[in-house]
Amino acid sequence: MKKIIKDILLALGILLILFGILTGIFANINAANFVLILAGIVFSSFRFLPANKYTRAYAFLTAAAVVVYAGIAGYIIFNRPVQADGNEDAVIVLGCAVIGDRPSNTMYARTYAAIEYYKQNPDAVFVLSGGKGPQEDISEAKAMEKLMLDGGVPQENLVLEENATSTYENFQYSKELLDGYFNSKNYAAAFVTNDFHCYRAGRLAAFNGFANIHCIPAQTPKNAVLLCYAREVLAVIKLWIFKK
Repeated sequence: MKKIIKDILLALGILLILFGILTGIFANINAANFVLILAGIVFSSFRFLPANKYTRAYAFLTAAAVVVYAGIAGYIIFNRPVQADGNEDAVIVLGCAVIGDRPSNTMYARTYAAIEYYKQNPDAVFVLSGGKGPQEDISEAKAMEKLMLDGGVPQENLVLEENATSTYENFQYSKELLDGYFNSKNYAAAFVTNDFHCYRAGRLAAFNGFANIHCIPAQTPKNAVLLCYAREVLAVIKLWIFKK
């Protein structure tokens, strides 16, 4: 029985290592790739470790880490901001990975959700927020602009914010733009992001002065769920510690 469990852990470990490497090669590499590779190495190592008290302690620490990771992921899922009601004045679309000049699947999901919201509320102004990362040929804002225009959203409804390099900066710079656009701080706002990201985005929006901001959750592409949650758990831990 123990050998079967070790063989299962070895197979799971190899899959995690390969997934972490391949997603890093074919998409923008980030901390999640290293988390998955490290997890794969840890799981695989049980196949070759002797049975002694040190291995038991190692197994206990590994199980504890898995439980903590899963617990934080569950907290993220069940603690999202209130969803938008269709009466917001402004919508901030949070940027995410661009692969060269091609939007990632997560970006397609976010912009599709924004386009669907526009059909419900065509008077809203959309701030497309995202700068250009080291593996990106165009800014995230520009990539989203093209998708939004192709989806039928008029240019006059779009405001580009091309300096943000983090979710915190997405809200910081977008708030500056919107305060100037409305010449007021009295406007109702929502943000668009993938469902895995809603909790942290809502907290960061509040840190930047958005009171009672609503969320428009976009579905996370199935092939990106593991990678996204692996990274998001780390980001939430950082948020809880550094408030940013």
